Amino acid sequence: MPIDPDTLPDDPLRRLQAIMAVLRGPRGCPWDREQDHRSLRSHLLEETYEVLSQLDRSPPDDEALVEELGDLLLQVVFHAQIASEQDRFDLDGIAAVVSEKLVRRHPHVFADVEVDGSADVLRNWEALKRQEGKASALEGVPPTLPALLRASRVLSRAEQAGFRWPSASDARSKVQEELGELLDAEGDVGRARHELGDVLLALVTYAHHLDLEPESALREALERFDDRFARLEERLYAAGTSLSETNPERLAAPWLQTAGEGDQPAP
Repeated sequence: MPIDPDTLPDDPLRRLQAIMAVLRGPRGCPWDREQDHRSLRSHLLEETYEVLSQLDRSPPDDEALVEELGDLLLQVVFHAQIASEQDRFDLDGIAAVVSEKLVRRHPHVFADVEVDGSADVLRNWEALKRQEGKASALEGVPPTLPALLRASRVLSRAEQAGFRWPSASDARSKVQEELGELLDAEGDVGRARHELGDVLLALVTYAHHLDLEPESALREALERFDDRFARLEERLYAAGTSLSETNPERLAAPWLQTAGEGDQPAP
């Protein structure tokens, strides 16, 4: 006998919680019952990137963003339900922990601490984390993050702790220095790999001085490249040829013809 959805709570969050409990229950869905924390990892990552994809859109599509945020919320509810079945924690426990942490780490809002702008807020945040037992300013950055995003988070933490190039020009000079070392390492794969990593880290540092988010900038650049690449393929197809049949030296002109403002230079 099917479960009547009208018997579920009216409160939206409680309704979602109840639906997940039903899906995990004996009359629920076989697939949902088979899942555990580990099997859901890829789904959590995928839903996170779906949200990021919507956030990159301009103007935003609110309907699509609401749907993707809902899918991400579902992952949190899913993990909470699995844990509650084992009497470990539940959704209320998750909300209670994060609520208490937000109050504790915002004494300028919930206590009598005064701040002068967001820089003070970030400094206080790091100091409070130290008081909570964090051994290092870099602690808490997940090693599983994509390398560019992890670099941005690690360097941001280091900068908040006081490890920062004095100016954008100093950071730019470091990029140029590291790029020179990479060029000198050509022909030595091991050394070039090392120097390439240093170049990328220096670029992330420089981006921070320009108030730019490297991960977002790279995603946007990839979207522009994808669009131009597709237009290049269409142009070659219309001319009766393809990339594989075209001499690389002859690609510069059609590539430039696909260019729009802010696009990549010719290869």
